[in-house]
Amino acid sequence: MKIFVLTDIPSPYQTEIFNEVATIGCELHVGYLRQCDPARQWNQIKIHHDSTMLDGGPRELSTARSIMADSDLAVFNYYRHPNAEQLLTQRATQQRPWCFWGERPGLRTPEWAGRIVRHWKLRPLHRSPAPIWGIGQFAVDQYKREFGATRAYRNLPYFSDLKRFHVDRYNNGNPAPERVFLFSGALTARKGVDLLAECFNDLARERQNVRLRIIGDGPLLSDLRRRLSVARDKVEFIGFKDWNDLPGQYAAADLLCVPSRYDGWGLVVPEGLASGLPVIATDRMGSALEFIKNSHNGWLVSAGDRRALLNAMFEAATISKDELSRYSSNARESVREHSLQDGARRFLQYATDAVANWQA
Repeated sequence: MKIFVLTDIPSPYQTEIFNEVATIGCELHVGYLRQCDPARQWNQIKIHHDSTMLDGGPRELSTARSIMADSDLAVFNYYRHPNAEQLLTQRATQQRPWCFWGERPGLRTPEWAGRIVRHWKLRPLHRSPAPIWGIGQFAVDQYKREFGATRAYRNLPYFSDLKRFHVDRYNNGNPAPERVFLFSGALTARKGVDLLAECFNDLARERQNVRLRIIGDGPLLSDLRRRLSVARDKVEFIGFKDWNDLPGQYAAADLLCVPSRYDGWGLVVPEGLASGLPVIATDRMGSALEFIKNSHNGWLVSAGDRRALLNAMFEAATISKDELSRYSSNARESVREHSLQDGARRFLQYATDAVANWQA
């Protein structure tokens, strides 16, 4: 089977899954709309699948058109770009098998405005029976509301190489063991790191054995330093860490705190769980809804709810060492079947189904 995928940039997690898909019985070609995103600091990992960078010029776009036209299935993982709109319209006009694969819509407010834009930009999808692959059930449910229940829907989240997070946990050697909370992500209001700072200040006043490590960079850095100045002896700003540096950083913590106000998926959650970190996350994150179970491997709290976040952090800071160990074991087990190989097999299965059941 020949499969063409159109996506935005060769981010590490996209490159990993496409490298894996290319090894399991299909001819895969990925069209990347841009070689990189200036706002992203990741170092790129090596691409081991056929690909075209469409920002190289008209010749590259023409190459992508030709490859897509000859493919059994076209998968669109992006649509907010002129080249993406052209290719999507071309494939829909051909009435050959294609599908849309996306995160949950609804980030922008007011939500009705986003729906209008999506209705216009994705009008070929509204007119077509093409399947929709949602990145998590969180996405699938919203797409069903917007596009109706008559077409085929599949849950295909992001996957990454979680084996690299299976590293030994560090022992800080302190006579009174600390509970180290970790945040990893962009320092923005959407990620809820400002709320985390407020709650940690309250927690540090009540508990002496807590620490907070913050990985990442972003516009709220100066504000966070100011907010957390009252607990500066308990807070460490790590700065940006590249993809390959994360496993060691996770291993130096006890708990992962991800208080996002909104995240279509959120790879940080399965990464933390694979590291054996119980995770505090919100009900507006696709991955948290998929994996987190209260009193089992973490705490699922309402997004933007300061009191709920503080209560979860307080409980995480005060549970016994044995209980924390139980949470940690459950965390690893909860993502045992979320490997790159699992993701590649699911991708190929859904691609095969899309072609076999296509109705022009």
